Amino acid sequence: MSSFKTTEQSASFNSLLEEGSEKLVWITPKAPLSFRFTWEKVQFTGKLSKTGSEHRLLLLGDMGPLPFSAEDPGFRERLLKLVSWKPAERIKFVMEPQRQRIYMMIDDIIKRELTGQILIASAVASLFHARPFMELAKEIGWQHPADDPKLSPNIVPKAVVELD
Repeated sequence: MSSFKTTEQSASFNSLLEEGSEKLVWITPKAPLSFRFTWEKVQFTGKLSKTGSEHRLLLLGDMGPLPFSAEDPGFRERLLKLVSWKPAERIKFVMEPQRQRIYMMIDDIIKRELTGQILIASAVASLFHARPFMELAKEIGWQHPADDPKLSPNIVPKAVVELD
């Protein structure tokens, strides 16, 4: 009787595998496709498009607004230099056409057959390569707009000032 159950369970398992394989075909990503996610407190938008026989994955991370000159001229200048820097890599900082927001742009080509796992792996690998760029932005003074602002050592916070 135990061999009957094993055969029955094996047939049931095989039918589940076949059904699962059919459903995987349904969920295979197809270009054009877009998605959003958050990494290092930065909201990213991913766009997948088809270029010939390959797929192009473009990730744009919103780094926040470019500060006005009156707010922090030194930081504004450092950010503009970071944006004007054009490394040979597929990762760079760009500004929107109205020059109000800065984005980290990651441009990647997926040369293999596209599956959901390959799309996710490509996005994760791109973010792994983008980490030094994020660290560079932090080195020049960038912090996520939602973080508490860094206090200037020459300015006394209002909460500390006591009125007589």
